[in-house]
Order: sequence, then C-alpha cells, then structure tokens
Amino acid sequence: MLKRDKPSEYFLGAILRGYDSELKAGNVPTVSGIWNQICIECMQRPGAFQTMFQWDTSKAKNGKNRVRDIAECFHRDLVPGLELAHDQRGREVVVPA
Repeated sequence: MLKRDKPSEYFLGAILRGYDSELKAGNVPTVSGIWNQICIECMQRPGAFQTMFQWDTSKAKNGKNRVRDIAECFHRDLVPGLELAHDQRGREVVVPA
C-alpha cells in the first residue's frame, strides 16, 4: 500500500468482519488470521478480490503484501475500535481499542 492510498470502506469493513470471524472461531485475532478470513470472503464471490483492492495504486505485480496492508491500516488508525498490541508471548494481536 502506498502512503497516498486510502483503503476502501469495503476493505476496512472486511477487516472488521475478519476480526469478528476470528473471535467466533475461538481464535486470538491476528493480522494474518484476519487476512485468511478476508480471503475466504473473497473466494466466495466472483470478482471480489478486484473489488476489494481497487483502491490500491501500487504497480507491483508480485510484491503486494496484504498482511502488511492490514497492519498499516491499524497503524494509521483507520480501523475503528481496534488496535494492535502484543500478548504475553510477544505476538502481535488485534484487540479492542
């Protein structure tokens, strides 16, 4: 994600839905777990990946790191009500703000 890019509301909503899905599954929510949930959501709808990432102006073909994009959304405070923290083991986890 380029610094000038602002993720779409659809992507930010998918992050929130991914967080909820991780909690419902009994998992400790992590950025990679949220990405897994977003992938599951996109694979269920044709064309969803393109719609989800229309906001991304990066020209990279193979170098896009969506886990990093999600983490960047947390660092920019774009995901309301959630933030990144570290658990007792030092893992980066997603927690309520």
